[in-house]
Amino acid sequence: MRDSGIEDICYGRHPVIALLEESPHRCHKILISEGINKKLVDDIYDRARKNGIPVLKVDNKTLDRVSGGASHQGVLAYISQGNLGDINQLIDRITEKKDNSLVVVADKIKDPNNLGAIIRSAEVFGALGVIFPKRNSAYPSSAVHKSSAGASMRVMMVSVSNLVSAIKRLQENGMWVVGLDQRADRYLWDEPSIRGKLTLVVGSEEAGISPIVARACDDIRSIPMFGKTGSLNAAVAASIGMYEWMESVVKGGEGRDG
Repeated sequence: MRDSGIEDICYGRHPVIALLEESPHRCHKILISEGINKKLVDDIYDRARKNGIPVLKVDNKTLDRVSGGASHQGVLAYISQGNLGDINQLIDRITEKKDNSLVVVADKIKDPNNLGAIIRSAEVFGALGVIFPKRNSAYPSSAVHKSSAGASMRVMMVSVSNLVSAIKRLQENGMWVVGLDQRADRYLWDEPSIRGKLTLVVGSEEAGISPIVARACDDIRSIPMFGKTGSLNAAVAASIGMYEWMESVVKGGEGRDG
């Protein structure tokens, strides 16, 4: 993995704890509110001390200023950006896993809260990685770390120049690529069930999956909707897709290979 060295911030209790657990080498300094819970303070001090990370007690006004008024929950860390994986590392993980592997592709998800929520669900459902394009996409920033509840520190994030090329690499390594599109005739739970080695592609709420990315998918599925809103939040749709994969894996239903 590479580390760009550009400084960013990570705030919120879960994200900072996840940072200290998974990537302490990225953390330069931690600021803690003077009025924060003592148990949490002791936990953070202990983890930081083990990794030689300085911890400073400050007032809430300082945290408000540094975080830009975000919901920091009394704790904030200065971190180096980057630390992204690459497609080769992700494929190595897929090869090691052998079966029932999940990868999520976020096609032009520009809202950091949506990307963070997708990453959070991906980590919960055991995804090996989340792929996103280098352009026209949110980046794993402080807002993404916060909205993912620290999951962005635990799941491999892969930024690629070309999503179609990345999808082809995954297909060459045994991944079945399914895109979510509300216009598709086939439902998410139609046969063959989405189990085994699955790459789930989700697009933005505004435009959906890019046409060129949709053509690269092996299958396109939809989530039936009976209300009048017309579409689901991208993160919600992704979560439903991941849950369907997990349920199929647990039940051991018939997948595309029978």
